[in-house]
Amino acid sequence: MSKLILIDGNSIAYRAFFALPLLSNSKGLHTNAVYGFTTMLLKLIEEQKPTHFLVAFDAGKTTFRHKDYAEYKGGREKTPPELSEQFPVLKELLESFGIRQFQMDGYEADDIIGTLTRTADEQDGMEVLVVTGDKDMLQLASDKVKIALTRKGISEVELYDPAHIEEKYGLKPAQIIDLKGLMGDASDNIPGIPGVGEKTALKLLHEYGSVEKVLENAAGIKGKLGEKVAAHAEDARMSKELATIFREVPVEIPWDDLAYGGYDGQVLGDMFRKLEFKSLLERLNLPGGGNQAASADAEAEAKAEARIQSVQVTPDRLGELVEALPGVRALHVEVIGDNPHTGEVLGLSFYTESDSGTDPIGYYLPFELLKQEAEEAERVRAWLADEKKSVAVYDLHRALVALFWQGLELRGVSFDVLLAGYLLDPTESALTLHGLTARYGLTAIPADEDVFGKGAKFKLPEADVLLSLMSRKALAVMELARALQAELEASGMNELFHELELPLALVLASMERKGIKVDVEELQAYGAELGKQLEKIMQSIYDEAGMEFNINSPKQLGEILFEKLQLPVIKKTKTGYSTDAEVLEKLEPYHPLVGHILHYRTLSKLQSTYVEGLLKEVRPDTGKVHTYYKQTIAATGRLSSQYPNLQNIPIRLEEGRKIRKVFKPSEPGWRILTADYSQIELRVLAHISQDEKLIEAFRQNMDIHTKTAMDVFGVPEDSVDSNMRRQAKAVNFGIVYGISDYGLSQNLNITRKDAAKFIEQYFAVFQGVRRYMDDIVKKAREDGFVTTLLHRRRYLPEIKASNFNLRSFAERTAMNTPIQGTAADIIKLAMVQLDKRMKEEGVRSRLLLQVHDELVLEVPEDELEVMKKTVAEVMENAIELDVPLKVDVDDGANWYEAK
Repeated sequence: MSKLILIDGNSIAYRAFFALPLLSNSKGLHTNAVYGFTTMLLKLIEEQKPTHFLVAFDAGKTTFRHKDYAEYKGGREKTPPELSEQFPVLKELLESFGIRQFQMDGYEADDIIGTLTRTADEQDGMEVLVVTGDKDMLQLASDKVKIALTRKGISEVELYDPAHIEEKYGLKPAQIIDLKGLMGDASDNIPGIPGVGEKTALKLLHEYGSVEKVLENAAGIKGKLGEKVAAHAEDARMSKELATIFREVPVEIPWDDLAYGGYDGQVLGDMFRKLEFKSLLERLNLPGGGNQAASADAEAEAKAEARIQSVQVTPDRLGELVEALPGVRALHVEVIGDNPHTGEVLGLSFYTESDSGTDPIGYYLPFELLKQEAEEAERVRAWLADEKKSVAVYDLHRALVALFWQGLELRGVSFDVLLAGYLLDPTESALTLHGLTARYGLTAIPADEDVFGKGAKFKLPEADVLLSLMSRKALAVMELARALQAELEASGMNELFHELELPLALVLASMERKGIKVDVEELQAYGAELGKQLEKIMQSIYDEAGMEFNINSPKQLGEILFEKLQLPVIKKTKTGYSTDAEVLEKLEPYHPLVGHILHYRTLSKLQSTYVEGLLKEVRPDTGKVHTYYKQTIAATGRLSSQYPNLQNIPIRLEEGRKIRKVFKPSEPGWRILTADYSQIELRVLAHISQDEKLIEAFRQNMDIHTKTAMDVFGVPEDSVDSNMRRQAKAVNFGIVYGISDYGLSQNLNITRKDAAKFIEQYFAVFQGVRRYMDDIVKKAREDGFVTTLLHRRRYLPEIKASNFNLRSFAERTAMNTPIQGTAADIIKLAMVQLDKRMKEEGVRSRLLLQVHDELVLEVPEDELEVMKKTVAEVMENAIELDVPLKVDVDDGANWYEAK
């Protein structure tokens, strides 16, 4: 099957221009429309794999339609010169891609595309995709022709075929011209019938079928509408004619001339370097990308360096910085230390960009000057707190936290290059400014360890080196903000960034600054209790072993287990016997000593990691722990908690759950409230897979594990025993994580054969889940990535690997990422919405923690019932799924009691 892509060049160029911020290269040439168009081309080539390609353009302002209606398109504003200058460049770019372009005097791009789709309709083995921003094109849809209509800028499209047009409008494709005939089109200055909008036009067409039939029945249409139809009959006929795409243009292009065999990397690379699309050079690994580009552009880099002005702010130059603040476009807050709650703010750097075209200037302000009492310093502090400004930063969350502990607020941040870089490639580990600028081929930034040193070798560099680094960091933020904003648009993640991740950074910083109170005395008492238990267990271990030994030494433990007690050797390492948890769990039935060892390890970890670890993290000035959430660690979008990690408290064991008793409200008479999503990932799976049995179970509020056991084992509900439910539960959650028969056999302690049979039975029952698994792997192989319901992407380059293990891992990742990622997106969305709701309602309650699928708040007694309802309502309605979201809400005097 051949695939032809036809692009409405003018329409997409306009969309790209207005969707992206104005970008220009070092020569001053505006490139935002070209950049947006380029990202769409790359996406089409990667996802659609066309065999034929053409971009059609309007030839001029006058077409055959103007002969009949001189005012056609007369209301349009003049094309902005910043866009006009890009059309010749865009056409040159298409040549670099090897894509055919075409225009013809007297006709519009619509007519050229309409003619080619008509020809394609008459051919066997041809499939056509029309890409446009013009709804008129929907009239061309057929069994062979689909219309990709842009919705938000150029980043999102909606695909239309005759069935979708019927579903959305209740019309056939040919009736789109009747719709335009009745309602007109202000953008093309097509009059239609005054006062008839889309809703009325559709109602008329559903009743009468066409413009002509509406006009014939004008007398029977009641009220003023009938009068308008009669009075403007000629306008309606003319409007329909103007909206009709002419499909008989004398286009003489042999099909072979439209054949597309891909682009020449050298040619396209040369064009990208000319346009300074460094990020695309890097992304496609074209000649001149990455380090090659940096080397080839060394002379330009040297000139740019000479052009950069760096100002070291001193007490007598504070006023100069104050005067420059209105032009600041990028801000960088340099925080020393991994934990921003305890880190030191070294200084702030600002980068200005003047509207007058003067050279930009980088300012570096040492932090001690910002804290002084001078009026100029106060004005800088006020500027930082002003929400009316619009600046880009690197790691907003970290900056907010670090400045807070210094008594400063930061507002008016509209872009975070760290968050954007993470969204665009969540598996990338080098998300430092050094790594990001290298990825996108921008102003080179040395790695921090190369400037400051690392660990014990840390020291501040010379003043001129520090000034250069700080100025370059602020410049890099500004450059990255432009490049990454454009990529977010092109990848369809602009909304995810601006409406979820960026607001979430503010919510997280607010939560962390509040912190959660820890009862230190109770924690110390629990530590003492654990110490006594450990002493008893140690004695039991020595008694069973018949001697004392170092329990924490794998070598000595191995000698006791496998030489003295002669237990079967499960696994060996290079240094001797393995005594890891997996081995000990298999050995537990053989000797009581093994169970004591496992219990000892559990309690020992509780004491060292959670009792002693928590005590170290309690701030003396607040009596609380202030955990630090990282937004940019997990590829699925999950948050991770550090300093301390409150997400890994081992609550499956009672000893672990008791740790939660020390977390209490910070106000007398308040309560801890917890709200936990119930089986959110399985509910997301039901929605994404559209499996009828899963959907039915959740809609009927059944216990999903019991329901699974009933269906897989073929028994009624009252015959499901605890073991059957346990197996069903393991499979349910295993499916979410792409479990293998081996993984399930380990979880249930059954043979791989039995595990494989169980999985086979599961898929025989839940066929929608099986279908989803197959389809998502196939789509990932075609696209190279998978997405969540909120359009978060995860790229999977290994999905086509020849190595079986790499490929299998990518396939499992393709299956579980949309589920896990969507679940992560949902709770983050709930956090943002809950924070907004609490502010609107002016409650005193505080959001404190997020732990996987659970939110933890502290709530005054008089707000408890209201907050229970509010939290549940917000979380259960964070997103609309085909199954209900369910939240379990509890409260208690401490976190333990609230569960």
